[in-house]
Amino acid sequence: MTDFVDAAPGTTGPGRGPEAPGRRRGRLVGVDIARFVAVFGMFNIHFGVPFVDGDPEVWIAQFSSGRSTALFTLLAGVSLAMLSGRQEPPSGAGLREARVRIAVRAVLLLVIGIALAKATSATGFLLTVIIPFYGMYFLLTLPFVGLRTRGLAIAAVAAAAIGPQLSFVLRTWIAQGTPLTAVVDAVNAVDPGHLISDDGMFDLLLLDFYPAASYLALVLAGMAVGRLDLRSSRVRWWLGGIGLVVSVAAYQVSDWLVATVGGLPDVTIEGTVPVEHPGWLLAATAHSGTTFELLGSGGIALVILAVCLALADCAGRFLKPLAAAGSMALTLYALHAVAMAWVIVVGGYSLSGVPEPLAELSTMGPDLPDLPGMPAFPRDGHVPEGVVAFVCTFMPELFLVFAVVFPVVWRRVFRRGPLEAAVSESVRWLSGHLSRRS
Repeated sequence: MTDFVDAAPGTTGPGRGPEAPGRRRGRLVGVDIARFVAVFGMFNIHFGVPFVDGDPEVWIAQFSSGRSTALFTLLAGVSLAMLSGRQEPPSGAGLREARVRIAVRAVLLLVIGIALAKATSATGFLLTVIIPFYGMYFLLTLPFVGLRTRGLAIAAVAAAAIGPQLSFVLRTWIAQGTPLTAVVDAVNAVDPGHLISDDGMFDLLLLDFYPAASYLALVLAGMAVGRLDLRSSRVRWWLGGIGLVVSVAAYQVSDWLVATVGGLPDVTIEGTVPVEHPGWLLAATAHSGTTFELLGSGGIALVILAVCLALADCAGRFLKPLAAAGSMALTLYALHAVAMAWVIVVGGYSLSGVPEPLAELSTMGPDLPDLPGMPAFPRDGHVPEGVVAFVCTFMPELFLVFAVVFPVVWRRVFRRGPLEAAVSESVRWLSGHLSRRS
């Protein structure tokens, strides 16, 4: 979901004329292909794995869990670096202009994300819309836009080492009724994001599923990568090798530490580490946002990016449909969220190959627990029939085909996806207006 920035990968900012047929000046098609890999992982988690079942389905879903988020987030940083000078970070007036564009983009993503989260609230705990978190990530990167690769890499390592632990401490203080709790309550009482969709400032920074206190490290790492010469085969080999070593080391060290302390508490977690169980900070569980999860999944994201860059060079023509889909990640993400909400509301969630416990939950009908965050499954427990049942049953396959075909057709007429174009033009107009006023 990384065409959330003002310029496409490889361009230096807004105002570029229409691209020539084929490759846009400086465009890295491999980044678009990597975006598609992230989009595909998202589909696997929310709809089920298309075209396979049995053990392969389980393996693909498990691999996708958490790692697609890491890849999305890393690629956001790559695109931010490309927007802000690529290998040469901006300075002076150029730095101010880059920060204005990024800040405007961040605010727009917050607005779009909050609106989408509200519109798809029927998904409950099954989907946390990540777009508003991206807005917060982008705002927090503003002080780092002028840094080169080394500075960004140091900042990323520091954020990965400190962020998850700091997040845990602050969330513990909030849960214990300290003065910080009163501050959070006071801000939430007037924060429009929190009041509309539980996506307020503290939700995005600390308390929700993808807190910026943890995931900022991946954005900074992506910015460091984006400052490199990604056309260089040597750089790609180094990226892939470093990513593999970091990932293996993170998972192995995590396993060793967990074994050393006698294992983890016998509880299931989903999202950030519960304040009652600090031992989970040693784990690398998907979506936990721990140091080890960030390093493990972030390392795999580097490997995937390096592979996609290489594939684009040797087989780019055959992978154009995937690159087109990756270039419209914002649009596809929004459509997938709406489609998921529809499947839930019409009662077809149990038909598409989701895990059995969730399928059973969706058909409980009047026995469905009335708990916060519960998806809007039909209270009468009905399951659709006919065409609606067909669409729900084969939603993984149908949406994957749509996600590949629609961008190809759209890009024959338009340069950007619908939401991408709307956001980019808004950024161009607003940032230009702000620059003229200053």
